[in-house]
Amino acid sequence: MHMINNKNLNYLRKTLFYFGALGSLMCLFIAAFWWDNQKNTNKPHVTFSNTRVLNIDSYKSLIHKIIDNDIDKINLDQLVDTLEAHPYTKVVRVSRHYPNQIIIEIMEREPIAIVNKNPLVLLDDHGIVLPNEPSLKSFNLPFMTNFNKDSLLYPPGKKTLSLKLNECISLISEIKNKYNDLYNNLSELKITSDNEIELVLYDNSTQIFLGNDFINYRINVLKEFEKELNPKKISDFAYLDMRYDNQVIAKRRRS
Repeated sequence: MHMINNKNLNYLRKTLFYFGALGSLMCLFIAAFWWDNQKNTNKPHVTFSNTRVLNIDSYKSLIHKIIDNDIDKINLDQLVDTLEAHPYTKVVRVSRHYPNQIIIEIMEREPIAIVNKNPLVLLDDHGIVLPNEPSLKSFNLPFMTNFNKDSLLYPPGKKTLSLKLNECISLISEIKNKYNDLYNNLSELKITSDNEIELVLYDNSTQIFLGNDFINYRINVLKEFEKELNPKKISDFAYLDMRYDNQVIAKRRRS
């Protein structure tokens, strides 16, 4: 028989106490990890479709409180309403996929021109006013100059109230859709002191005088004129005056 003296007994008690305390802490840690894992089991993984205009983070920041919930408790209509309130969203579709996925598809408004005012205002092809967002992706857009700068004419997310701007944005949209080479080379559309429309190209700053009537017809004449120039381009001229019926007055650039 082995005798355990008091010193050994105290040491054994301390050792058992420490192991017991360590075991309890391990149990608490495991329980906490399990609870946190269980708590997040039904949190959704949110997937956005690729966006062309704004970075996805711009939209994520709008809905982070709504999606911080179990997938069953997320209000999809609220998600749609929140996202569609953003000026850059045209249509939003949201779908729930079990066990834990939500897919968000956003059709965005795409700017096609910039109104030259402070702050800058962007317009889509329907004249909808779009703010100059920091997360806006890179676009090469023509400026629209000498238009009324009254801020009341530019309600964010709504159609501009300027009749002249609406007329000119329709023209730019027409050029973009039917004469894309001209749109890609368009630096500026401006209203002259005579209330006429003038285009300025990126290449060589060529000026194109369109007047104030029959504008779409004159754009078509310009397009046919450029076809006949091949291999030359309209930017090879200093200016083109389209204000006369059935003719183009072109001034050659000095060499």
